Amino acid sequence: MEERTKVMTHDHVNVAVEGSGTSGVELVPAQHLGDGNWLVLRSPLYALQLAAGDTIRIVNNEVGTFEVVSRGGNVAVQFYLSENELDDPQATTSVANRITPKVVELGGRLDGQTMGLMVYTIPVEAGFPAIENIFAMAIDEFPGAQWQYTNIYDMTTGEPLCWWE
Repeated sequence: MEERTKVMTHDHVNVAVEGSGTSGVELVPAQHLGDGNWLVLRSPLYALQLAAGDTIRIVNNEVGTFEVVSRGGNVAVQFYLSENELDDPQATTSVANRITPKVVELGGRLDGQTMGLMVYTIPVEAGFPAIENIFAMAIDEFPGAQWQYTNIYDMTTGEPLCWWE
């Protein structure tokens, strides 16, 4: 009997990058669902307010504006290396190798990395204390590093979005 491997194909969608002094668009792996809706397959490295598993509707593809149609139940976390290590690919790999196994224990994954930056997707069911514990320990281990949730707080008001309740 011939065995066939099914390969999942996906597209990329332009998502606006705003805040932190950065603007533009990021190409994010996504699956087109129709009616302008897209399922985000990996949490973006730079874009805020969404995570893997979310369904979004593109408002303007050219500039990447979007609205979240539904949440996929995942938290996205960015981890930035210290200023001294931002351009060091070995440091990025080393840090990712230390943090990723702990994230995997919570059911999460490393969704992307570039020099000095990693983005993780973690199920919200893991609990905020467990997530925060991992990244607090990482900050202790890698002085000068910083981390942030990217889809938990409103970018304008700073208030929790509370989509997990």
